[in-house]
Amino acid sequence: MLEATVRDNQELSQLIQQATSKREAITLVQEDQQKAVLLSLEMFQALIGISDRRENLSAERFAAMSHQLFTKSGYDSPDKIMQLIQEVKQELATEREQCLK
Repeated sequence: MLEATVRDNQELSQLIQQATSKREAITLVQEDQQKAVLLSLEMFQALIGISDRRENLSAERFAAMSHQLFTKSGYDSPDKIMQLIQEVKQELATEREQCLK
């Protein structure tokens, strides 16, 4: 599995393209620690058993599944999800500042 540290939107776009076209999972690293995995929708569907049924994931179904996954992870309200997003954005900004030093 490829590891990557994302410094800007262009790098993220390139990683998304790579994950989609090469069908490989990419581990995202923050502060020398693996934090997340970027993978194509096709790989995600295969992991959760959707592609075995040859079923395309509609926007509504994706939203319902995402809600279920967030809830299972303790993010059971819009406020908690927004707090998570703000924390991630702050971590990215901090990391970006450290890279520029």
